Amino acid sequence: MSKIRAPSRILLDQILTPKAYTSLRKTSGQRIVPLDATWYLPNAGRNGKEEFLAERLPGARFFDIDEVKDANSRFPHMLPSVEVFNKAMSDLGLSREDILVVYDKQGNFSAPRLLWTLKVFQHPSAYILDNYPAYKSAGLELDTTKLASVEDAVTEKGSYESPGLQEEKVVGFTDLKQVVIEPLFRQKFNIIDARPHGRFTGEDPEPRPGLPSGHIPDAISIPFNEVLDAETKEFKDPQALADLFLSKGVDPDKTTIAMCGTGVTACVLETALNRAGLVSSDKSIIVYDGSWTEWAQRTGGKYIVSGEK
Repeated sequence: MSKIRAPSRILLDQILTPKAYTSLRKTSGQRIVPLDATWYLPNAGRNGKEEFLAERLPGARFFDIDEVKDANSRFPHMLPSVEVFNKAMSDLGLSREDILVVYDKQGNFSAPRLLWTLKVFQHPSAYILDNYPAYKSAGLELDTTKLASVEDAVTEKGSYESPGLQEEKVVGFTDLKQVVIEPLFRQKFNIIDARPHGRFTGEDPEPRPGLPSGHIPDAISIPFNEVLDAETKEFKDPQALADLFLSKGVDPDKTTIAMCGTGVTACVLETALNRAGLVSSDKSIIVYDGSWTEWAQRTGGKYIVSGEK
């Protein structure tokens, strides 16, 4: 938590428009593999894996964020070990030489989580398609061959070896608690929360039964949909994003910790903050992997605030 640098503003954009993605496929000398990371909330009544079997980008494989995780944790979507990640990537027939382009059927909801995961495990070339609905509405090429299983999309076995997890991109419960309770640490960080504002203030319940709503002291509410266009669900342009973050009170001279309910939409804010050009490097943004689900359960009701922010 001490690796803090004064930022010199740069743009760290890994976002591809449908046109840019199509051009990349035609001109790149490397293999380009799309990864479908579609994931829905339990009450959505939709299944990303089943939708993949019916329709996908040509050559896509399905990366299941519900399965590639720390299976020993009681909290959802915690990062897997390097060994588990390597096996998942190998099973998908991938190598570190591949250019990976992630997407999800909702637009920009769960794909940023996979993009962040690939960065954490140091994949050299990873992008996000902005976004699948726009690509589809433009009438661009899709594969609608019916598959019996997601494994049928993989035609070869890979041999993937990540050089390791970049721990500086992730904050755990103990370190975040230190940031919250010690004034010397607290003044060095922004904490931004991607959950809907009603859950942040405590007015609306959490979707997980028995979990209190509210927020971490001094956190800033930035619901993830505010960084997306209301109609297209595409990321807003860099200047609009910079204006949004600054208007919310995000200090660009501080390292930012992003969180949400389970660590998925926090990565939407992480992607947007990189796009905004308000950071010195992508190491200036940290994701709290356990997010509110872990915080609310492990603090025993302490360090939880209800009310406007």
